[in-house]
Amino acid sequence: MLTTELILEQEKKTALPHFGLNDLNPFIETLKKIGGEDYEKVCVLIKLNHRVIFFHAGQHTTNENNIWIGKKERAVDLFDHSSLYEKYLNKDHEDQFFKDSGLSPKDIAIVGGGLPLIVTGTGIVGSLIISGLTDEGDHDLGYHALLDYKAALS
Repeated sequence: MLTTELILEQEKKTALPHFGLNDLNPFIETLKKIGGEDYEKVCVLIKLNHRVIFFHAGQHTTNENNIWIGKKERAVDLFDHSSLYEKYLNKDHEDQFFKDSGLSPKDIAIVGGGLPLIVTGTGIVGSLIISGLTDEGDHDLGYHALLDYKAALS
């Protein structure tokens, strides 16, 4: 079972030696490979330095996925961790989280699917946001794609 500690360890494991515009196309190919048939069930947003550099809307997605993308994106941007980490960190007191933070569930989602893009020695350089599967499925797709891409860079 996932825990906050395990999710933080996943973030460390997915730190890449580099990630820039030249990495985008090879990473997308990795994401498609890892996603398989699920790739057409998801929307994907990739940001680099707060700039959208890629968006994919799978054939089996709707505008609802776009809304979730935005909510997950804001969670990663605000907290510098995966949105699944925030879910597990607040799992027993989500209502209190929104009350204490002043944030609204209309604007932010603390569910899985948003992952920070981390470069070793630099820190967070962007984000990978996925919506269309279960929240843990979205997280797992992103996590495994980052791991596979990292292995390909070695």
